[in-house]
Amino acid sequence: MSETADIDLSSDQAAGLRRLFGTRAPQVVAFASGRESCGRTTLVVQTAAALAAAGHAVVIIDENPPPNNAIEAFGLTARYDLMHMIDGERSLRQVALPAAPLVRVIPAARAARELDPLDPAACQRLAQCLQEVQRGAAFVLIDCATRRGGHLSALAQAARHLAVVVAAHGSAITHAYALIKHMAQERGRDGFQMVITRARAREEARAIFDNMKRVAREHLGVRLVFLGASMVPVTEHLAEALTTRLPPSIGEAESGGFVFSPPPPKLERIVMV
Repeated sequence: MSETADIDLSSDQAAGLRRLFGTRAPQVVAFASGRESCGRTTLVVQTAAALAAAGHAVVIIDENPPPNNAIEAFGLTARYDLMHMIDGERSLRQVALPAAPLVRVIPAARAARELDPLDPAACQRLAQCLQEVQRGAAFVLIDCATRRGGHLSALAQAARHLAVVVAAHGSAITHAYALIKHMAQERGRDGFQMVITRARAREEARAIFDNMKRVAREHLGVRLVFLGASMVPVTEHLAEALTTRLPPSIGEAESGGFVFSPPPPKLERIVMV
């Protein structure tokens, strides 16, 4: 994958056709996991490459510091961060890393760490930057940083779709459920995509999903949708799933595939006396 390829996503031929026949917001998918070592980053990189090979312009927003992040997977080194763009210190052209034809990577480890999702002014600045970042792209894939307690960045929380990546072993499943519970109760999200990795067979992956779907519906009242699975080792991608199984994006590309909204109010527990 070439480090020197310089693809302008806002002016490529595909973007020109979209402008001619009507634009859609890109599909924005945040890939999150309750813990590391689930193959999430590998899956994101392989999916981006497959989407680009099919002619889709892709932006990867990489919230993870090196080593072993998406930036390093493409053989790149980050000099600036999305936070520099949010603060008005650098332009998109300076921050974005051309990774391969139709693929750009946006370093965002600092932005993920420092932006407060409850700060309206910060979220407004982030939203303005993301309008520029996603322009001309068909897909924006966020490789989310993993944090304790199920907390996701302001960027990840605003993604229209949240895909929870779950490795096929007990502790990973427990951490993934905790992430879903946190996002459902604290952020009011009622729907999630699920990706099962490192399963020994597709039947095992499906059984894990079916069990999590049942528990999440009964105890959290949320809906889980099976997006796909990747066996051991993680060598597959989700390009077809993202193009066929996600609800179609709505509206102009400039309106964005991100939704910034305040968290729902917490319900006070009423004690009868």
